[in-house]
Amino acid sequence: MSTVLTELGKQLAGRWAALLLLPGAFYVCAGTVAVLLGHSHALDPGALTAWLDQVAVTPASGRFGTVLIAAAAFTAVAAAAGLAASATAQAVEWVWWSSGEEPVLRRLAARRARRWERAEQEVEAALRAFTASGAAPREAARLRAAILRRDAICPEPAARPTWIGDRLYAVDQRVHDSYHLDLTAAWPRLWLMIPDGARAELAAARAGCAAAARLAAWGLLYLPLAVLWWPAAVLAAGILLTARHRARGAVGAQADLIEAAVDLYGREMVLLLGVDCPGRLTRTAGDEANTLLRKDRTDRSRLEG
Repeated sequence: MSTVLTELGKQLAGRWAALLLLPGAFYVCAGTVAVLLGHSHALDPGALTAWLDQVAVTPASGRFGTVLIAAAAFTAVAAAAGLAASATAQAVEWVWWSSGEEPVLRRLAARRARRWERAEQEVEAALRAFTASGAAPREAARLRAAILRRDAICPEPAARPTWIGDRLYAVDQRVHDSYHLDLTAAWPRLWLMIPDGARAELAAARAGCAAAARLAAWGLLYLPLAVLWWPAAVLAAGILLTARHRARGAVGAQADLIEAAVDLYGREMVLLLGVDCPGRLTRTAGDEANTLLRKDRTDRSRLEG
């Protein structure tokens, strides 16, 4: 047991250092550079070298106690920055998954809905032109391009303030349209059934999304430094673009895996619930399963009656 606890402590310490301390240390260094250089000497390494030389020749710099206190203070500030990034990452994820009930997010959701509707109208126009032309190659290419532009916004009608929220909401809609299955109620049962390999893939996709949220949080924390040091704005923009790319990739993989899990194991789950489903999963079986999953007494009484 002692060996297990020691190894677990090492793993936790390594994870803490990788996720919080090291990025926090880099952030503290960037903040120090921002304060020392400012806008006027933003890219002047000479000013930074001069400051380091000045610190090195001060009498206090040669004292072990002073160095120890400075190192402890640096570590504490870096850890605090890491904790701030962790809290900001939770806020980022909340915005990503939000349904858009808040006033600002509601406007973003409405804007995305209008974009999707315009893209859908372009698809319909391209489809009419394709049909009228007798499947001409040029019109076929135009139709494919219109569909890709629409699906880049969302595979289903957009209803969330962010692409990430819409992408996962689209899975729920597609599952309901195909099987009449309430994915929110069914997912905990499906999770208990799917093989370990599928769970590992889903967990990896979810972890990738969380990592992208942490990266986005660091990008947001770098933005205030741009007030003092303009290169911080470039750094923040690069971090945020990278986080966006990684988040979309991770959420896209997660959405595809969730839908695949329903397609492959949904019927097995329905059978375990005691619902008659001799062939493929049908909408009727999905409706009966929803009654059991939601513990809906009204629907159950109607079915039993």
